[in-house]
Amino acid sequence: MKTKYAFIDRDGTLIYEPTPKETKRGDIPYQIDAIKKLRILPGVIDGLHKIIDTQYTLIMTSNQDGLGTTIYPQECFDTVQKQLVQIFKQNGVSFETLLLCPHMPDDNCNCRKPKTKLFDNFLRNRDVDKELSFVCGDRESDRLLAKNLGLRFLQTETNQKFTLENFKL
Repeated sequence: MKTKYAFIDRDGTLIYEPTPKETKRGDIPYQIDAIKKLRILPGVIDGLHKIIDTQYTLIMTSNQDGLGTTIYPQECFDTVQKQLVQIFKQNGVSFETLLLCPHMPDDNCNCRKPKTKLFDNFLRNRDVDKELSFVCGDRESDRLLAKNLGLRFLQTETNQKFTLENFKL
């Protein structure tokens, strides 16, 4: 039996992503590198339950610029990610895995969304229902990823309520 996958972007789609305008001096825009910055967006838990209830397997996706460098130490990310996974589990939501690119845009790697290396490696030995699987995100890179994978795309607005209205699961 084929598996239906929901590839869902992390920052700006599931959790609030700090904008440059609101970033405090000394912090880096867009980074959620401390638990105090972690905020799950409205509608996310209910929306994920609806996806799970329709027999989808959840996959979290993210580009994390410079992860593992002095400006974004791995342990900062890991602490937040562990807390995020814990919150989801407490609310009956689990993701099969996190597909993560740690590179900067200028690194020109093959795993940064919208490129597909991480996804190709993940999907290689899986029987994917490409007709029903989808990518959900708030950026053009998410839309292009869906196109590159041959999947449907669910557009969300950055840092807005997560909604499945007008999207057939």
